[in-house]
Amino acid sequence: MRVTLAPRFATAALELSGVDFNSDSDQAYFDIPFKCQAVYAGATITVVAGASDTNLRFDRRNAATSDTGRTDGTIANIIIPNATAIGTMVYDKACQTSLTEAAAALLITKDTCNAGGGVWDATNSKCINAPYGQLEPGNEVVVQTIAGSGTGNAQPILVVDVDEDVFANLKNVLETA
Repeated sequence: MRVTLAPRFATAALELSGVDFNSDSDQAYFDIPFKCQAVYAGATITVVAGASDTNLRFDRRNAATSDTGRTDGTIANIIIPNATAIGTMVYDKACQTSLTEAAAALLITKDTCNAGGGVWDATNSKCINAPYGQLEPGNEVVVQTIAGSGTGNAQPILVVDVDEDVFANLKNVLETA
């Protein structure tokens, strides 16, 4: 089943207008409530992009609010061209790609594997070249703006395919007593 996840924002002002292209910071977050595969990430322009191109990166955090092992633009690395009109959606499908087996083999610790976009196999102590967009409960996708001199705003979008799996099979899920 394909769904669009709802973002939460760093401030109420960002929730109304969308991420601010003139700020170099984490501005929106997608909490992952189920096992899923990201299909694409995008941004719909709400205030005309101006002054210069703007870069939005969608990063995976393996544990919500923790930057340990955080990726950099593996879910999406979107360049919004200068003068992009209101209502235009710009998207990226980087989340559908993955590390090569050779690249995964070079990442020999959990943190380097996760930061490189792989998934750490604790049983075999090795990095797996799973798709960058493979997400589980407890993960978080962060939308960061790489400022430069861009202006404008956009609402972030994350579309995922829900995997059919039971909570008991997931490592970051705990049922209450």
